[in-house]
Formats: sequence, C-alpha cells, structure tokens
Amino acid sequence: MSSRNLRIVSSALISAYLGVSKIKRTILTRLGGFLFGVLVLVALLYYVRIDAVERTIAQVNPAVIVVMVGLQVLGWIFYAGAWYVLIRALGHKLRFLTCQGITFASIFVNYITPSGFFLEAVRCILGAKESGMKLGESTATVILHRILYVIAVLESTAVAILVLLVDGFITGSAIMELAIVPVIAAAGLILLLYFSFSPHSLEPFLDKLLRLVQPLIRTVKREANVEGKADEFLDEYRVGFNKMLASKPLVALSFFVSLGDWSCGVAVLWVVLLGLNVHVPFSMVVITMAIGEIAQTIPIGVPGMLGIYEAAITASLSIFSIPIAIAASAALLSRVVISLLELPLTGIAAYHYGFKVLDNRPSPLRLPM
Repeated sequence: MSSRNLRIVSSALISAYLGVSKIKRTILTRLGGFLFGVLVLVALLYYVRIDAVERTIAQVNPAVIVVMVGLQVLGWIFYAGAWYVLIRALGHKLRFLTCQGITFASIFVNYITPSGFFLEAVRCILGAKESGMKLGESTATVILHRILYVIAVLESTAVAILVLLVDGFITGSAIMELAIVPVIAAAGLILLLYFSFSPHSLEPFLDKLLRLVQPLIRTVKREANVEGKADEFLDEYRVGFNKMLASKPLVALSFFVSLGDWSCGVAVLWVVLLGLNVHVPFSMVVITMAIGEIAQTIPIGVPGMLGIYEAAITASLSIFSIPIAIAASAALLSRVVISLLELPLTGIAAYHYGFKVLDNRPSPLRLPM
C-alpha cells in the first residue's frame, strides 16, 4: 500500500472513530487496548514456540500450584492489611473483611479498565463510603499505602542488586543497566512524596480530575457536586496525610506489611521457577518482579497489562541467562494461576459493591468485629 493510500485509510479510520459517540469510543479504546495485549501475548508465544511452553509447563508438580495459591492468598491479606492499618492510624474504623472486599473490587476494576488510576479511585471512594472518612482523607490513606509499597520495592530491589554484585552474579557494567529499576521507582516515589507534602500544587489539575471521577462519585453518593471542591479536597488530604504520619508505629507497621505483600508476589514467581527445576537466587527474582512492576505502570491503556507483563518478565529472566522457553513458561503460568484465582473472587466483590452502591443494601461482608 502506497504512503498516500495509507494516509487516506488512516484518516478514514480516525474520522470514523471520532464520529461515534463518546461511550462507543471508550468501548472501542478499551477493546483496542485489550486486542493489543493479546497480540503481544500471541507474538511472545510465537517467538518462544507454544509447543515448548506446553512441554515446560506440563512438568510442573500440582503441589507447586497449591503453594502459589497459598502465597497469593497471603499476599491479598497483606495488601488489604497495610491499607487497614493506615485507616486505623487516621482514627477511622473499617472492618478488615470490608477492607479486603474493597481491595478485591478494585483489583477487578484493574482487569477491565486500561488504567491503574481507576483501581485506586475505587478504593478511595468506597473506602470513604464504608468508613465515614472524607474523600480527601480516604485518598490520603490510599496514596500513603502506595508510597510505602514503592519504598518496599525500591529498598528490596537495591539490596538485591548489591547482593548479586557481591556474590558475583552480575558485573559492574550490568549493574548500570539494572540500576534503572530503582531509579525509576525512586523517581515515582519522589513525585508521590512531593505532591503529598505540597498537595495544593495539584489544585490547577484537580478540578479536571474530580470531574473525571464524578460519575463514580455520584453513583456512590447519589448527589455529587465537584465544582470548586478541589481546595476543600486538598485540605482534607493534607490534614489526613499529616495525621497518619504522626502515628509513626502504625506507619512502620503498614510498611512492613507492604513488604510482606511485595515478598509474596516475588515468592510466587520464585516457586514457579523452582517447579520448573530452575534454581536461582531470590535476589534475581526480586529484580525481575521489580521490572514487571515498572512495566505495569506504562500508560498504554492495556487492561491488566495483558501480554506486556508476561513479555517484561520473560525478557527480565532472560537477562539472567534463563532459557527463554522456561522464562516465558514461568511468566505465563504465574499469570494464569493468579488470574484464575483472582477473577472469580474479585469479580464477586466488584458485583457485590456495585450492587450495594446502586441498591443501598447492607453489606454481608461487614461482619461484627
């Protein structure tokens, strides 16, 4: 096809896309992101050879799957627990089972939307509704939870790189390439900390952001006027953030629980590799998972980062001279097992909270303390 014909076809497609309604464009965008992820996954399988992946995965003992499931369940508990501790540090009460249900619902949203932003928005809004927190306070708990998790990833990755260097698994030149992982994590951490301590610097953008999530807020609160609310929201956020930081023991506890959450995710991949008869230092898997975490933050609009995450894990393991068929098998097996476990549970939680918000029925997840 000539360049002129290509331009004509491209213009026609763009015009057709812009000509449909906003809702249809949103659906098309999400579908396009999903299909892009599927294509990346298919390309990975084609490159590695799907028959080689099938043979490799067939070697895995079912006991390995059981251990993976146990680690993932423990990781869920840690994930919700770290947030739960911060809510208590703010002086609010939220039953742990409700906290776990909200985190499940938010995880499901991450599977069906092209942005991790909505995952956190669901936690902020549902957390405020269920605990009585103001929206700014609830957002502060979610952001501080994310900050502590990033610190856990940053510290463990930096230590892992140093351990591999000391043990002779990587050279000085290789460490310069791997150092990009903690550098990116540190850059994200600095941004989160800057905006957390100077929230009013976000005020010019916050009105637009609040309007973006207004439909979700209105669904929860029935009536939601976000016009001119940015300043009030930021004050709530600042007060809540500082109040949590004043509870140093609880913040420290939340950090260690977040470290447990991160460690469970790393252990899942490590166990998969052991099940494939690949014995590697735990530090290597820490770096691999850190690269996977960074890949999941790329804003390319692929729901659940399908295909992107698997490709990143495969490439990262290959850096450490693990055969590509085994690397791809480990990435795919961990994704399949976790997704088969997550999707039903998180889907039920998402349905429950969606139904509850629309119907205003009491939550069966809110059991007595």
